[in-house]
Amino acid sequence: MGEQEIHVLNTGGTISYTADGSGLEARPETLLEEIAAPARVAYREVLRKGSVNLTPADWTTIAAAVHDALQSGAQGVVVLHGTDTMAYTAAALSFLLQNLSVPVVLTGAMRPGGASDGDARGNMANALAVAALGDLAEVCIVFSGAILRGNRVRKRHSAALDAFASPNCPPLGVVDGRVVRLGSAHVPREPRGEPRYASGIDSNVCLVRYHPGCTAAFLDRILAEVDGAVVEGTGLGHVATEGGLLEAIRESGKPVVLVSACWQGGVSLGGYDIDRDILAVDNIIPGDDMTPEAALVKLMWVLARERDLERVRARMREPVAGELTGGAP
Repeated sequence: MGEQEIHVLNTGGTISYTADGSGLEARPETLLEEIAAPARVAYREVLRKGSVNLTPADWTTIAAAVHDALQSGAQGVVVLHGTDTMAYTAAALSFLLQNLSVPVVLTGAMRPGGASDGDARGNMANALAVAALGDLAEVCIVFSGAILRGNRVRKRHSAALDAFASPNCPPLGVVDGRVVRLGSAHVPREPRGEPRYASGIDSNVCLVRYHPGCTAAFLDRILAEVDGAVVEGTGLGHVATEGGLLEAIRESGKPVVLVSACWQGGVSLGGYDIDRDILAVDNIIPGDDMTPEAALVKLMWVLARERDLERVRARMREPVAGELTGGAP
């Protein structure tokens, strides 16, 4: 058997910029040359964008590039990515890439890649170790030594080096140098047939945060323009039952997924009298404990496949890649 090969795909972000404040692009491949990788590395630049400029179409470009790497025999893939929208891309890859038998690891940096005291080198080294040595076969984010399920992650801090957390799912493990320690929740490496690229994203979906003063007219205007929406409700997933909001949702006929704006926990309707009014709206779909990012991306993915409301509901409430705990009762 030949030497194991892992592929590194660059999409841009802070890890691809110099530390001198000039805004000039750095070369992540230079960092690779400074790291004693645990396997042969094939480097490819897929995109060169700040992650704030990435679109759903870019997710499909990245997914296709990962799929090509897997088809060529890569034993692990590392995707270098900006931190601001990394959670969205990780969620998208978890739905678009199926039958994984090796790790797909996203990482990046909070400080520019050329910073001598930055986190780029450490994050890249850890990501390479997980991709080459980790006994897991799913999309994950490796950052500041933590291994986190990709579709459970949120960026929790705008500047801290340990910027990511997984509020409703324990970390899959930790990595330090070439030592990868995994818990019991990860999907292990094993043959699962050919990796599949389940392409298709309906980007005409929006994310709205409910707030006091949110009006029926506001929701009506938004829902008229989209194929579906994710609404961050308060606490257990509540939105106002007065003022016509529920009527606006019902009349739209569009699937509306309710998630919680709270950092931890999730949607749990049924304990209050107002819950009956919310659950009576047949196009409202409880999002359980999905993050807003994962719920948005999943709805885009589902609507590219289903339009029947009941089938959309069933697919949203059934775990596809570990993005929610349990599912519909």
